[in-house]
Amino acid sequence: MTKEEFLKSKDFMKIGQSIEHGAWQIAGMTAQRMQKNAKEAELNIFDRQLIGLKQCIASRNKTEALNILSLMVTKRVQLLNSMNDDISK
Repeated sequence: MTKEEFLKSKDFMKIGQSIEHGAWQIAGMTAQRMQKNAKEAELNIFDRQLIGLKQCIASRNKTEALNILSLMVTKRVQLLNSMNDDISK
């Protein structure tokens, strides 16, 4: 998986919806897949957040999980914007 594929994946939305609806098993499996895909795409900047997110999912801490996901989405947007800036130059 490339960096761009990871950043554009629907997993960010899927995990948010799963957490919001209390589908903890789906959220956990999605977080596990995201961690594998981030490692494959060499995006180590998400490592700490994904570990924390998995811990929140395991303890069913909805508020903290959504806070961590929010940080991840912010990083994701920044990376996508910088990639788009590089392409337009």
